[in-house]
Amino acid sequence: MPNPSFETYTMCPNNTGQISNATGWMAAISTPDYFNICSTNTNLAVPINLYGCNYQNPHFGNAYSGIQTLVLSFPNSRENISVQLSSILTLDNYYLVKFYINKVNCIQYAHNNIALNFSNVLTTTVSAGSTVNLPMHIYKFGNPIIADTLNWTEIMGIYKANGTEQYITIGNFKDDTNTQVLLANPTNSSTASYYLLDDVSVEPICTPFWSYRDTTVAIGDSVLIGPAITGLNINWYDATGTFITNAPGIYVKPNSPTFYTATEDFCGSVITHTINVGVSPVGIKDVSYWIDVVGVYPNPNNGDFKVELRSNVDDETPVIINIMDVVGKTVYTQSTSVKESTIDVKQNLPVGVYIIMLIQNEKTIGVSKLVIK
Repeated sequence: MPNPSFETYTMCPNNTGQISNATGWMAAISTPDYFNICSTNTNLAVPINLYGCNYQNPHFGNAYSGIQTLVLSFPNSRENISVQLSSILTLDNYYLVKFYINKVNCIQYAHNNIALNFSNVLTTTVSAGSTVNLPMHIYKFGNPIIADTLNWTEIMGIYKANGTEQYITIGNFKDDTNTQVLLANPTNSSTASYYLLDDVSVEPICTPFWSYRDTTVAIGDSVLIGPAITGLNINWYDATGTFITNAPGIYVKPNSPTFYTATEDFCGSVITHTINVGVSPVGIKDVSYWIDVVGVYPNPNNGDFKVELRSNVDDETPVIINIMDVVGKTVYTQSTSVKESTIDVKQNLPVGVYIIMLIQNEKTIGVSKLVIK
């Protein structure tokens, strides 16, 4: 990847539309901007620029670029930037691709569809008001609206090469109708979206860095299982072996504990993963609601802990204490009563997070989270 952070330049920017001052980079559409700490133009300096309305340090080094990705008052107006790669991508090789963007805080709108495209020819400039409908090869998982003005947002994905790619282009490749827009700064009078861009990388990869973990979900809620990385080739199946979809990570909403199978084809290897998903009658987020009923201490602990029932009610109706792991399996159970205030539990449980649930008359009356270290 040549000049990935726009550090190398032929001349400090002294006017807008000078992305070509950053060695190797060029305007695919319209007139993208170049910002560098060396600039004496307050519109293009770093970290303060755009005539003082924006403050942003680079993600790396001393420079970054800027592209106007949408103008509602000028339909389908776009700025995209391109660069020629140091070498043509290798057929069937996998590449880890990253770049970082930041929404300018003094511009009104934010949107989705920020993406990177690979091509074998340079994307040519088109007339104003027309959108280049390029494939979105690399984009943030879920393609959300990106509105963060404080932090740099990482956009990452995996790309399998066809062996002809020698250019990348970054921008918004969809028209206004197919772009989701958010009014992020209503105090600004502009009708535009503008993003800074920095730290672009394209690197061969053949060792997965992602993982598949068992999890639990409150009944009625959904949970993401699998990697949140675009470009992965994963076939998903439910517990009966029925095919669900081909996607990186997927959201599931089971009504009872179950498992899913992911068959991942990556870099010449096919690996099958099994992901257990437990279902809790209430979510861990609801624990604070029950805190006056059940307590656990010490927490975290090494498996030797006490469960305290914090009710003042003189009730001898049996209470079942269930301890469940993250996949909903009961690993400990004991019958007691609310009248008994404290129960000693000594269990050789594996390290992890557990849910302690009190059940009386077949109803949940208390929940607490337990951590074994």
